[in-house]
Amino acid sequence: MGCLRSRCIYVKSLILLCFPKHWGAGARMQMQSVFDKYLKIELISLAAIFILWELIGELKIVPSYLFPSFSETLSALYSLAVSGRLGLNYFATLVRVLVGFGLGSSLGILTGLAIAYHEKSYWAFFPMVALAYAVPAVAWIPLFIIWIGLNEGLPIAVIFMCSFSPLVYIVSTSVRGLNPSIINVAKTLGCGDLDLTFRVLLPQILPSVMSGLKVEMGMAWRSCFVTEMVALSSGLGLLAIEAQTILRVDIILAVVLLLAVSNYAFQVLFEKIEIKILRKWGYLNA
Repeated sequence: MGCLRSRCIYVKSLILLCFPKHWGAGARMQMQSVFDKYLKIELISLAAIFILWELIGELKIVPSYLFPSFSETLSALYSLAVSGRLGLNYFATLVRVLVGFGLGSSLGILTGLAIAYHEKSYWAFFPMVALAYAVPAVAWIPLFIIWIGLNEGLPIAVIFMCSFSPLVYIVSTSVRGLNPSIINVAKTLGCGDLDLTFRVLLPQILPSVMSGLKVEMGMAWRSCFVTEMVALSSGLGLLAIEAQTILRVDIILAVVLLLAVSNYAFQVLFEKIEIKILRKWGYLNA
């Protein structure tokens, strides 16, 4: 009887730790209300920034050729779009970001889970992960130019390194930081390696993983932009460099604005995905 009672306690502990839908409704409703307010606050902040930008431009506090107004920047963006140059170059940048980030993040998450699962593999590979994590992605550009050349593989490789190493680091350290009793209880209940990894460990570190994905998506856009500026003949980075040579600040700001809005759109997308995942695992009400 004592053994059976202990086993029941273990089961209840595992459920509470891994499936927070059993937490109090008040805590879940409070978390959901906070998430619902985020987007409105962000949009109001962006509107205030754009209004201030327009006022500075219209009041001529800075000469317009050095700092054009928000409306002038939008006009330059529209001109680029009508000419057809914006669409082609933006599509090139978008594809590079999605391919590089998709490969780097997915393999980074899987690698992080793999090396953190066993203690010996973690300590064997963690020094290399920590060293690679400390290297800025753009530092790989000169080396990749020699190895890969000036082709489409270059920005994808840079973005891959930008996403892969940080996510391996985030996932592996997050798993190692979990309460060991979670793993012990799961193993006691007969969880296999796959179930333990994807049904116990991964749900526990999802908040850290989603935060890492949002940060690294922004880094992917920046890394791609820099690579295009210094080494490629297409993309948003090329448009910015060409505008700089003819002193078109409005075009530069238009390209930077498009880059920022694109990254923001993906941040909102990741937040929506994060909310759905949290609802699935019971952190938020359906």
